[in-house]
Amino acid sequence: MAYETGSQPEVRPELRQERRPRAVMWVVVLIWVQVVANVLLGLLVLGLAQEDESHGRDVPGLVYFIGYVSFLAAALLAVCAVLLVGRRLGWPRYTVITIEWLLVASWFVMLFAAGTGGGAGIPPIIPMVVALQLARKEMTDWYDDSPHRR
Repeated sequence: MAYETGSQPEVRPELRQERRPRAVMWVVVLIWVQVVANVLLGLLVLGLAQEDESHGRDVPGLVYFIGYVSFLAAALLAVCAVLLVGRRLGWPRYTVITIEWLLVASWFVMLFAAGTGGGAGIPPIIPMVVALQLARKEMTDWYDDSPHRR
């Protein structure tokens, strides 16, 4: 069997491997940073609540709710991060965008609730970047044109 030099075999369009956008990996790295931060935040909130209770102070149930929701958000983001890299499914992208905008909205609620005296900590820059990156046309095309959606 003789091979011609310089010629490439023709690949059918449905078998052609597309390149994943570089932004996918950056977004996934930022999501994993958020997963770690949410776990640490949940541990901190629950630890401080237990410390207050052990000293006889009253702890509102909302504090425990925030701690457990932080763990839930971390778990959802971790599952979605794995699926965003592994398969080109659309629903993890929508799930992450929804979680990120909920985090941004909750930050604004905390900001306005704190008034001028407190402040709400660090602005939610990572959630905004992740949500805006996942909403870009390049990312939308990558996940919506998935062979898993056909």
